[in-house]
Amino acid sequence: MNLVICIPAFNEERIIGDIVKRAMKYSSEVIVCDDGSSDNTAEEAKKYGAYVIKHETNQGKGAALKTLFVNALEKNPEIIVTLDGDGQFLPEEIPNIIKPISEQNADLVIGYRFDNSNKIPNYRKFGNKVLDKMTSAASGLHFRDTQSGFRAYSQKTLKLINFSTNGFGADSEILINLSKKGLKIVEEKITVIYDTGGKTSTKNPISHSADVVASIIELIVIQKPLLFVGLPGLVLTIIGIILTITVISTFNDSRYFSIPSTLVSMGTLLMGMMLMLVSVVLFSINKATLHLK
Repeated sequence: MNLVICIPAFNEERIIGDIVKRAMKYSSEVIVCDDGSSDNTAEEAKKYGAYVIKHETNQGKGAALKTLFVNALEKNPEIIVTLDGDGQFLPEEIPNIIKPISEQNADLVIGYRFDNSNKIPNYRKFGNKVLDKMTSAASGLHFRDTQSGFRAYSQKTLKLINFSTNGFGADSEILINLSKKGLKIVEEKITVIYDTGGKTSTKNPISHSADVVASIIELIVIQKPLLFVGLPGLVLTIIGIILTITVISTFNDSRYFSIPSTLVSMGTLLMGMMLMLVSVVLFSINKATLHLK
């Protein structure tokens, strides 16, 4: 089986060599994207046999995945595995995560961490659950661990991946987009290690979550503009009309003209109409894009 293992890494010189060494037991094709590290991550990965692509600056996990996927497809693999470079996931579980694809029971396998929830910090569990719910709602599918970086993709699936996010929101965007392709996506239980002897994340969890939430909201707005832009616009328009009628009625009854009330009513009305117009434009663009595809 032609298997390619892809590892995004940022300042992981302490652990990346060991991860590569263990991953090489399952494939001779291990690609590491050093996303602008300031330490010796690239050198350590090369020392243990990985093919390394180095970004000159830190561009984000999504950017690293894009680079890895392009290079992986050049090797014409049957299966591609992504594995974080911080030591949280065990390369020894690669056979388990590729099994559903090799047996043709799945197109994408996500490593599911939360059966080991007692080992996961509470703040991470809460944050991940919120992101899981948002991603599931946007995709129309039920996911238990959308932020897991331990995944396996069939070649067919990888060729269908199209995402724009350069940051941590890429994991969710990939799932949301692939959910529309009719692929079989399954989750496989994996082990997670948070006490790796060093820091397990190069980004603040709050900043990480905000990055993902912003990406999901952007996707939802773009993919369902009539619901998430047009409907609020309609509500604001109705409120604006009611406020405007109230201002006019008050003036007719008492000859009292309130400038603040007029500004609020007209502003609400204009904002609502603008949102409805934007929703129609976005909807038309989406339809045209789908037609072209």
